[in-house]
Amino acid sequence: MRFEFVNALEKEMRKNSAITVLLGDLGFGIFDKIRAEFPERCINVGSSEQLMIGMATGMALEGKIPVCYSISSFLIYRPFEFIRNYLEHEGIPVKLVGSGRDFDYGEAGFTHHSPEIPSILKNFANIDLYWPEDKIELNESIEQFLYSDKPAFLSLKR
Repeated sequence: MRFEFVNALEKEMRKNSAITVLLGDLGFGIFDKIRAEFPERCINVGSSEQLMIGMATGMALEGKIPVCYSISSFLIYRPFEFIRNYLEHEGIPVKLVGSGRDFDYGEAGFTHHSPEIPSILKNFANIDLYWPEDKIELNESIEQFLYSDKPAFLSLKR
C-alpha cells in the first residue's frame, strides 16, 4: 500500500504546491520520483522524528500541508510529546503517515513493532485516523486526509 500512497501523493503534489513531504530517514526508493520532481518539497530530516514533527508544525502554521512519513513505531513513539501537545491539543493540521502496522517489520526487532498504536491514538479526539485495508479505501480517503483542517494519521500496511 505504500506504493499506492506515494503515487496518490505525487498526483496531489502536482495540483497543490503547499504539500511538503518530510521523511524520517527512509522511503528512499519509493519517493525517488517525488524527490526528483519536487526536491524543495521532499525533505529527509534523518533519524530525528521529534525534529520532523516540530518542522511540520511550523510549516502547517505557515499554511503548508506537511506530510510526515516514517515507520509507524518511530513516527508515533519518539515524538509523542509533540504529537500530543501540538497536534492533539493545539489542533495543528500536520499529516502523519505511518508505514507498517503491528508486526509488519517484525524481522527488524521490537523497536519496529507497533501493535499499541491504534489503542493509543484512538484516545486523541482531535486527530483523524485512517486505516485503509486496500488501495481502494486508500484512494477514497487520500483527499480528505490531506486537505482536512485537522491533524491526521494514516496507517499503511507494509
